[in-house]
Amino acid sequence: MLTNAKVTIVKKKIVNRENVYAVLGNYPCHWEETRGINTNRTGRNRDDIDKITCFIPEKLLREVDVEDLLIRNDNEREIEQLKTAKEYAIKYKAKIVTVSDVYDFGSKKMQHTRIGAN
Repeated sequence: MLTNAKVTIVKKKIVNRENVYAVLGNYPCHWEETRGINTNRTGRNRDDIDKITCFIPEKLLREVDVEDLLIRNDNEREIEQLKTAKEYAIKYKAKIVTVSDVYDFGSKKMQHTRIGAN
């Protein structure tokens, strides 16, 4: 798999009934963006409609769950710990993970993790 970007995954944990975010790691990936068009006049922000699909050529990412955060981080800058997903979205343009699938079958070259985000 050819990679065209690097992604930082921020893990959401609940500690004492509060959300706590911690950086899981920075990984090479194949990043695909699909821009959506709001045609139904619902007033939704265009950023809410856009979709991200990220393919990571490692199968070790079983711990990525829905509501974790995905940040495109080509420059490998250090991500500071913030309190809410909205703060990550404003500061780093973080996207919320909606699906995470591990494809751990076939040859080692075929095994990968696919993450979808909004």
